[in-house]
Amino acid sequence: MSTQKEQFEKTVNVFISSIENYFDKLTKIPISTKPPFVKTQDELLLKECTGMIGVSGIKKGFIYISGDMELFRDLIRRYVKLQDPTENNMLDMAGELSNVVSGNVRETYGDEFMISVPIVFKGKPDNLKFPDDVPIYVIPFQWNKFEAYMVVGLI
Repeated sequence: MSTQKEQFEKTVNVFISSIENYFDKLTKIPISTKPPFVKTQDELLLKECTGMIGVSGIKKGFIYISGDMELFRDLIRRYVKLQDPTENNMLDMAGELSNVVSGNVRETYGDEFMISVPIVFKGKPDNLKFPDDVPIYVIPFQWNKFEAYMVVGLI
């Protein structure tokens, strides 16, 4: 097996385990993942609401989770028990999801895997660019009828 393929599988599996654990523990409703793939630089895979984390230390890059507002609304209703969440609540939930999943990955990579405070945004910002030299892995997943993306760009 090539080194690049091994690295892809190792990175993807760490993140899949982390997001599966999050949904299993928080909601008791498992996610299903679709086959992960490497994203080209020119396409942005963003849905309505995104939580993004910067990574530094032994790995550098970013992680983001992007889904429709309804996914985050449903999470808030189940987890926070807030029945009528605002748009800001849903953006905060996107940031929280990205933060917890990234934080759990630290168990694999250790304390040298440092994560930033989440950045959250709605839609597709015009100025969002990814570095050209970072491989970007896309992990499509579905939870409770909602489709979303976990996107990992690390070197």
